[in-house]
Amino acid sequence: MQAGYRIARQVRARVNWTQSARLRRLEFVLRPFTDAGWDADAITAELHSWMLTWRPTRPAEFIRAQLARQASAVHQAEQADAAEGWDEAEAAGVFTASRAGLIHDVLAGLAAGMATYSAHQAKRGLDDLTSADAAADMAAFLGTTAMEGALA
Repeated sequence: MQAGYRIARQVRARVNWTQSARLRRLEFVLRPFTDAGWDADAITAELHSWMLTWRPTRPAEFIRAQLARQASAVHQAEQADAAEGWDEAEAAGVFTASRAGLIHDVLAGLAAGMATYSAHQAKRGLDDLTSADAAADMAAFLGTTAMEGALA
C-alpha cells in the first residue's frame, strides 16, 4: 500500500491533469499498473501518451474508464482471434502453403497485377518518376531458382 501511495503521489505531481484527484482514489485506479510492477516513470509515460488536450473534471474516474475501454478492446481482439482460429505460435513460425506452387502463383498474380497497374498509370501520364520497374523486378524474382528452392 505504501509503495502504491508513493507512486500515486509521484504520478500526480508529474501529470498535470491528475493534480486535482484525491491521492487515495488515484492510488486505487492506478493499481492495475502498480500491481503489474510499473513504476512512477512508466505510469507517467502511459498517462502522457493519452495526449489529453483538456483537463478531466474527475481525473481518477477518467483513468478508470480509459483502462476499462482498453481492457474491453483487448478482450474483443482476443475473442476475434479465437473465433478466427488465430494461433500466435503458428503465425510466428515458418511460412508454409497448402500446396507447393501456391506461393509462386500468388507472387505471379501480384507481378501481373503490378504490370497492369503500371501500364494503366503510364497511359494516364502518372507513371513512376524513377527508373525502377517493380513489375520487372517481381518477374525477375519469380524466375530465380532461389524462389523455387524455397517452395520445395
